[in-house]
Amino acid sequence: MNKKKNLLFSIKHACVGISLCCMVAGAEAAPTNSSVLSQKFDVELYLKNATLKSVVSSLKEQMEIAFSYDTALDVINVNNVSVNVKNENIQSVLDKVFNGTGISYRIEDKIVVLYRASDNKELRSSVNQQSTRKVTGVVKDASGEPVIGANVVVKGTTTGVITGMDGDFQLEAASNAVLVISYIGYLPQEVSVAGKSSVNVVLKEDTQKLEEVVVVGYGDTRKKDLSMAVSSVKMDANIKSRPLGLEGMLQGQMPGVTISNNGGDPMSSPSITIRGQGSRTGDNVLYIVDGVPGAPFNAEDVESISVLKDAASAAIYGAHVGSGGVIVVTTKQAQSGKVKVDANVYYGIQSAAKLPEVLTAEQYVKVRTDAANASGISVPSGLNPTLYPYGQTTRTDWLDEIFRTAGIQHYAASITGGSDNLKAFASVSYDKKQGILLNTYKENIGARVNLDFKINNWLSFLQRVNFDHTNGQGDLNTSSHTGIIAQAMFMPRSATVYEYDQQGNLVMGDNGQPMYGGTVPLWASDLGVAGTFGEVQNPVAKLNRLRQYRPEQTIFSTSSFIMKPLAGLTIKSDFTVSSYNRQFEEFNMKVPEIGKPLNENSKVIRDWADKSWLWETTATYSFALNEKHLFSLMGGYTMGYDNSRYNSTTVYDFSYEDDWAQHFVNGNNWSKTKPEDSFSEESKVSGFGRASYSFDDRYFLTGSLRYDATSKLFERSDIFPAVSGAWKLSSEPFFKDVVPAISLLKLRASWGQIGNIASVGRYAYNVKLTESPWFTYFGNQAQNPVKGYSLQTFQNLGLVWETSQQLDLGFDLNLINDKLSFTVDYFKKDTKDLIEEMTVPSVAGIQSAPLGNVGKVRNSGWEFAANWSDKAGEVTYSLGANFTTLKNEVLNLGDRDYMPHSDEVRSLTPLQSAVGQPWYAFYVIQTDGLFKTDQEAAAYVNKDGNKIQASAKAGDIKFIDANGDGVINDKDRVYKGSYAPKYTFALNGSMAWNGFDMSFLFQGVGGNKIFNGVKTMTYPADQGFNMSADVLNSFTYNSSSNIPRLAMNDANKNYSTTSDFYLEDGSYLRMKNLTIGYTLPKAFMSSIGCAGTGVRLYATGENLFTVTGYDGMDPEVGRMGLDGGKYPVARVFSFGLNVNF
Repeated sequence: MNKKKNLLFSIKHACVGISLCCMVAGAEAAPTNSSVLSQKFDVELYLKNATLKSVVSSLKEQMEIAFSYDTALDVINVNNVSVNVKNENIQSVLDKVFNGTGISYRIEDKIVVLYRASDNKELRSSVNQQSTRKVTGVVKDASGEPVIGANVVVKGTTTGVITGMDGDFQLEAASNAVLVISYIGYLPQEVSVAGKSSVNVVLKEDTQKLEEVVVVGYGDTRKKDLSMAVSSVKMDANIKSRPLGLEGMLQGQMPGVTISNNGGDPMSSPSITIRGQGSRTGDNVLYIVDGVPGAPFNAEDVESISVLKDAASAAIYGAHVGSGGVIVVTTKQAQSGKVKVDANVYYGIQSAAKLPEVLTAEQYVKVRTDAANASGISVPSGLNPTLYPYGQTTRTDWLDEIFRTAGIQHYAASITGGSDNLKAFASVSYDKKQGILLNTYKENIGARVNLDFKINNWLSFLQRVNFDHTNGQGDLNTSSHTGIIAQAMFMPRSATVYEYDQQGNLVMGDNGQPMYGGTVPLWASDLGVAGTFGEVQNPVAKLNRLRQYRPEQTIFSTSSFIMKPLAGLTIKSDFTVSSYNRQFEEFNMKVPEIGKPLNENSKVIRDWADKSWLWETTATYSFALNEKHLFSLMGGYTMGYDNSRYNSTTVYDFSYEDDWAQHFVNGNNWSKTKPEDSFSEESKVSGFGRASYSFDDRYFLTGSLRYDATSKLFERSDIFPAVSGAWKLSSEPFFKDVVPAISLLKLRASWGQIGNIASVGRYAYNVKLTESPWFTYFGNQAQNPVKGYSLQTFQNLGLVWETSQQLDLGFDLNLINDKLSFTVDYFKKDTKDLIEEMTVPSVAGIQSAPLGNVGKVRNSGWEFAANWSDKAGEVTYSLGANFTTLKNEVLNLGDRDYMPHSDEVRSLTPLQSAVGQPWYAFYVIQTDGLFKTDQEAAAYVNKDGNKIQASAKAGDIKFIDANGDGVINDKDRVYKGSYAPKYTFALNGSMAWNGFDMSFLFQGVGGNKIFNGVKTMTYPADQGFNMSADVLNSFTYNSSSNIPRLAMNDANKNYSTTSDFYLEDGSYLRMKNLTIGYTLPKAFMSSIGCAGTGVRLYATGENLFTVTGYDGMDPEVGRMGLDGGKYPVARVFSFGLNVNF
């Protein structure tokens, strides 16, 4: 544990340095030299064969006193140290600790200075014989930031000081002295003061000693000591400049983590999949925020993120994980010292990168007329130029009307500071994101307060409060193919947004507002042509009439006690209470259009309220034997409770639709829909433990076990084990001399299990009854049913957790002083006991099938990551790449061979899961292009000489008779890939020079398919809707085209057959991000009176361009790979300002 804390100290030197300097460098709250001498301490120290470094580390942890000594003394062996004192002063403690060790000390300016006892007389006399003078200086790092707490020692003496808050120092030294400046994580530097009264020193990082610490479940560890598959990201300024939320920031940053945007709706969130989809019903990731599951957070406050990818790292969280994996978020913590303020603001604009092209009014008339003539039927009356000349002119670009260039804005600020005994951190943020569709938006307010109280040397109290509020309006695109974008493609372009009379005057409604136009104008109602244009409604009217109120509020409060009663022992107890409230309120208006049915207006309000508490206590004990055998033991206990309430009310028939009238009291029909309400609760108890052992920085072994019990299941509990090990070959004595260029070579292996019951309701094993009407048909009972109760589903007492079992084999390789690093992993994740609805006979007499454990699915693949970091002159740069392969396969579905899925896309239902296939495989009839001639269509016969496609003509699709029965039907369907990419990849880089910084990210996927359902909507000529401009290149006009001929009857079922005609390659390469920034020089800030203030200006572009063969608006269509007019991902340009002081 001590080593870990020293490493963390070296990495986060600025944060810890503030505390150190407040303690020892003259802060107002710092004790005087006399108070240090009089202060009482309790020290317990038992070390064998210890070095001075380990002794000092233990003393600093227990006494919180600053030490100064030449780092060359670190490795001095002071042999065995055994001290146990209570309430003694510092001199008494130090005398006992260093008695007989050959180390002496003195206390100067509140700092304990250590030196060899044998050197004392000689050094002092040497110094006294020379004339001394005052030397001042400043110590900074390569980026110009002050190094706080660095050791500055006069070489060959014990005279030394520690740098202050600004990296400054002052000491007495001989006129020809040499100063030795050192700090953990940096290379020591010697500077001569001959002829100088002031020196400026720039320390360079020691890449061999600056160890990265990775946060894992209930603890942290050095990255080089990891035996599990964990990827981490530090949230630097470039990543936080991206206006896409946390998921967007993570995209492309690490292998094995697939982040897919579910379109560009501002109210939607990207989906995260870690190493493939293991479950169809519960595959979400578990967020652990500062140790609390599910707590809200502002991306601006995030310090680092660790993704626990294998089961060995995630198993410590047991059944709470689900098959999706764990993301551990560490936020900024309170710091002592001067108050520090950080603010970030950006504003941007976003727009659709690509929109579909549809026919003009003139083209629409021509195409449908040609289709009617080719089919031998009369032309619809609405296309007749004599009867309805109005329909021959293009007036509106409906897609241009509903899409817009939208603004985004972000404001965030944080403040931290305090004393050693009380320090605080507080932050607040506000985001507003307009959607690129009219009248869609999302806004969010977040706040966080962290308070750290140091009660005494062994007891601390922490309080964390998080608040999050979200509201917004979606896009009415939940069913895609009937959504707003589809409506805009369908709407005839001869129509107008607002209603005009024949003289061109705007028609006003009863409310005094302009009336929205329909497919045909009001004055054409007596022509009987409205039905020509299908059941489509004005999309601008629908968006502008959208009235949704969707607030969500989340509050988490965590109180923690941290106790350190013994050296190496830490006990932490957290108690969290949370409240989640969500409301959905919507008013649905009538849409009066000629020839269209009126929608009955209504208002619905739904409320969800969730209250929970979680109590978790952990104890961690770390110790060493002979400094080679390191042990860490952790155990914990968790118990929690959660309850939820839900109610819903819908009222119909409002006489007025103005904003003032949209209240329940104005509704006339309260009985059409019965109000609903419900209450449910659950409890859970868990116990867990982990033991870690390492020997001589070469061999590492970790094992964990978690016991989970839940009220959701009749079989209450289960156990989830894990084990991992690593061999660091680069630490072997024989290896260092053989391959000196390799700074790290480590082999890893892990195995573990995690559980999942995310899809299981709180009373899944109970018998459920539902109220039903019963008709007796005797006497007057025939019209007056008797109410009764029937089984809703059967009981299943044997339902158990889904369990994901994962094997991981990997290695880590660092070269050239850690400048070049590689990570390679092979994984195999089997998820068994899949929770799905069971197969029951249709005569069972129940409404829904019970849940059961019915299958098994496997995800396997390889992960590769490489990174190069270096400095050339004044340019610091890095370049990284990652690549992941994935194979998803259903191994078992219980008593069935396949499982059909929906989300229709115009009722073609192309998805089905089956043994030997991936989840959500596309199950379609294969095609072989188009028949080029009627003769070719006639020659396509079965073994009896009969035409396989009886109605086929030149320009029709040729469907393959896969089973050879001479008939084209669903029995000819075959599996043709899935939405899941077979591989993902990314390339990222960054550079910094003289205040300028730049970063970029390319990201992509390959091997996946997309079902382009937009073709089913906009290619057929017989629907009465406007059509895609692609049909201008159909077989009717171009005999080499792959788009079928125009027809009003589609006798060959070109568009109503579920075929691979709609399947397209979903691979893409996207320039995801480009950020350029400039930090104003410190000298300039000082010259304008703003010393100590940092200012960075930056510009960011997101989704700048995409290389893809997909014909749709955007290849990121979300899970299942169905595109029925999906809200596209936006291209974003933003400009920001970051200020700290």
